[in-house]
Amino acid sequence: MAEQMGLFDAIYSQRQITRYKTDPVPEGALEHMVDAAVRAPNGGNTQPWEFVVVNDPTLVRQLGELYKNTWLDGMGWEPGPDETRVYRHARRLAHHMPDVPAMIVICADHSRGSGYQSGEPIERGRHAASIWPAIQNLFLAGRALGLGTRITTVLNRKEDEVRTILGFPEYAEMICLTPVGYPQGNFGPTTRRPASEVTSINGWGKRGWSN
Repeated sequence: MAEQMGLFDAIYSQRQITRYKTDPVPEGALEHMVDAAVRAPNGGNTQPWEFVVVNDPTLVRQLGELYKNTWLDGMGWEPGPDETRVYRHARRLAHHMPDVPAMIVICADHSRGSGYQSGEPIERGRHAASIWPAIQNLFLAGRALGLGTRITTVLNRKEDEVRTILGFPEYAEMICLTPVGYPQGNFGPTTRRPASEVTSINGWGKRGWSN
């Protein structure tokens, strides 16, 4: 079964997905992903996260259209002659975001463990170190279930509109949004700089590994 995939198999074959099938994502799979996410280490065991699962087609399309228009307004509705492969993929995702089957909006909940008082401004970024390990757990669980994900922060620029659409309270801070769906295409190995090029042993720049 997909959920029995080994940890290192999931890590080494996880990719950021830009093309998704429109097949519905089982609610049980979304629940499984979030259940894995909340197992993550976090500061003081405050668990300062909220995962807003969006699988209502009307809401998905509303958020998807907002994402699409925000990305294209910022980057241009037509590709330039020198557009890189990375931006081509991001553009494709923008165009198809209204059609993904599900999304998860990951938020920091500042009412948990930060001394938040109603009416006060939130201290943005305070819980980032606790939230991002949970996001990686979420993504690895998705990979184990055969589901694609992708870190996006485009709609962070439209947080007030997202807040209205999804009813966020004043103490919620949007961290990122991921589409969730079965990929068109395959998972596979990613291209990264070798660990030996970015690892220092007992002092900055002291290389020691050969892999």
